[in-house]
Amino acid sequence: MILGVLWVVTAVVVGFMLGRVSMYGLVLEGAEEEESERPFFQAGDRSVIHRGRGHRAVEEMKVWSVGSPVTGEVVGQGEGDHPVIVIRPDTDKLYAPASGKITRLFPMGNAFLFVTEFGAELYIQAGDMEDELLGRHYRPRIVQNEVVAKGKLLLEFDRQGLEAEGASAEVTVCVENGVYGGDVKMTAQERVKIGEEILQVREPAGRRAAG
Repeated sequence: MILGVLWVVTAVVVGFMLGRVSMYGLVLEGAEEEESERPFFQAGDRSVIHRGRGHRAVEEMKVWSVGSPVTGEVVGQGEGDHPVIVIRPDTDKLYAPASGKITRLFPMGNAFLFVTEFGAELYIQAGDMEDELLGRHYRPRIVQNEVVAKGKLLLEFDRQGLEAEGASAEVTVCVENGVYGGDVKMTAQERVKIGEEILQVREPAGRRAAG
């Protein structure tokens, strides 16, 4: 009699445990199916999701914008180690294309080295650097080592006076150094306005992982 009761109790316990294992397996299977249906990348998001064995890591690619220092027509673009954009301006004023610091003001007053707040170094030049007598046409409105905000007036120049002397009044923006090896993408249209994006500076892939 006692043995019969023990067999019944044992059967009930084993059946209960098998049922729990079966239910747990179904839950895991459902979770895996739900996980597989999630997108790896969503349009418009700057986060790319990499799924590894047993976990997922999220890597964000940072993108910074460089605005146009003048309003005018884009007459030249060049890619390579030092991407460059040339603009024929409609106005006589040049503004900071991003927030940053003037690390060098060249003697004629019409060219700057400018380090943005996100680490990219830009060379900005208005007009011609060959004739020192043309310096009278330039009136810089900043000093070397000055920290400026995007949109700050950097330079006033006599565009018509330069053209009357046969000199160029074009404005050049050149990326001397990017962001620790990051990519630079040209985004300028045929015509640009002051502050309108002309370049994107992108953080290199793997930098966050390496850090």
